[in-house]
Amino acid sequence: MKNTKSTLGRSIGLVLLTCLSFTLLIPSATASELLERAIYTEETVGDLDKAIQVYEKVVAEGKDSLNAAAQAQFRIGACYAKQGKTEQANAAFQAVIDNYPQATDLVAKAIERLPKEPELLPVPWGDGDELHLEMKLPTGLSVGYQIYRIGKFEKEGRALWECSAWQIVTLNNQAGKSRVLVDQETFAPIKSQWKHSLLGEAEATYDKNKVVIKLANKDEPTTLKLDSTTYDNEQGAELFRRLPMKVGYKTKVNIIPILTATQVPLGLEVSKIETIEVPAGEFECFRLDLDIGQTFWISNDDNRYLVKFEAGGVAANLTKVRPYQVNQSSPLKHERFSATLPPDWFAFTPSGSKKKDKSKTILIDPAASVQARIEANSLESIKKVHESPRAWLDSTIEKYQNRTKDFSLSDAGIETITLGDREAVIATFEFHEGDKVMEGQHICVFGDSSAVNLQFGTSKGDFKQWQPAIKEILASLKVE
Repeated sequence: MKNTKSTLGRSIGLVLLTCLSFTLLIPSATASELLERAIYTEETVGDLDKAIQVYEKVVAEGKDSLNAAAQAQFRIGACYAKQGKTEQANAAFQAVIDNYPQATDLVAKAIERLPKEPELLPVPWGDGDELHLEMKLPTGLSVGYQIYRIGKFEKEGRALWECSAWQIVTLNNQAGKSRVLVDQETFAPIKSQWKHSLLGEAEATYDKNKVVIKLANKDEPTTLKLDSTTYDNEQGAELFRRLPMKVGYKTKVNIIPILTATQVPLGLEVSKIETIEVPAGEFECFRLDLDIGQTFWISNDDNRYLVKFEAGGVAANLTKVRPYQVNQSSPLKHERFSATLPPDWFAFTPSGSKKKDKSKTILIDPAASVQARIEANSLESIKKVHESPRAWLDSTIEKYQNRTKDFSLSDAGIETITLGDREAVIATFEFHEGDKVMEGQHICVFGDSSAVNLQFGTSKGDFKQWQPAIKEILASLKVE
């Protein structure tokens, strides 16, 4: 009995050992066999996740069969595409191009499956135009102004577009100005400049395969290689206006925000058509959603205006459209005053700032570096508190002294001047704003029914260069 059990035990052990040995002796599937198994799993069984797992094994063993690995890599992309996983599919197709250049047929197919660089429509702005948008918080509070201007430009015999943008955030006195020179035929950026009061300054020079970016706070430039068509972030508004949009349209573009010296692949999709109303009118628009959480509305007409955008909790609405104009003075008309703005100066009165007896108009200089505004009041309301322009200015100077650091009047002190046929008073002063020394002027003047004060301020080093423009504004001022 014991012998029988012992013999049986040895027999079972022998069988198990034999089975184990047999299993170990089975040769592992080749890359080609795994590929066939994966194709069967994908196309016949329909289990895409399982198929992807097997395809990945083929890719991992690619050193044994590059052809099978390339096919597997392509089919991984195809599986992801069937699942609607666009980003994973694009990454897989790109891997075919990057890792298997010898598989020319598959590389060509992979290129076909990748999003195409957007084909741009003819320019919708003719020789150029200028779009003004007011920025507001969800509460409706006006917090700033954005201006986009594009027009023809020529440099060294080369035909270019000049894309300029100004942004003023009144909530915290931040300001930015950018300028991009763009090839008229290809719309490729050539030269870019961006200056922001908080973020700093940068400039970039674009070449066919690279961009060289110089940041103001760095000694050495940053060079980025460009493998495909790339646009400057500050020509984005104009680029969007040229996209061949329709509902369901998707594309991806590479952009360079030069202040961060990085390259960003930006996904775009037209989700729907919406009719929206803004101060400039009512427009049927394409809703363009960006994968960075921003949305732009582009008018569905021949002009393709940027009608609205939402970004960072702020909504900007189109307030007016003007023809492109450069080096031209422009009139500023208000119910309590009028003036002429020097070339490339702008003005806007924030919505909600007009009250019964008071309003505020913000002035924007060509470099967006001067803090400038005109406050207009009814003469009656001011005279209840200040009997003369001098008394009004004295009160303002006292407030400056209390809320600024190291405030000091110029040697000339408070002066009396003539604006048109009105007597006015002016004070020039300095103060510290953080580490910067600022210089400014404050002017007060009474009219027959209105009282106006003008304020200008910028860094001490820049103040002198803006004096001719400030004097031009003052010389043209007429107070009601």
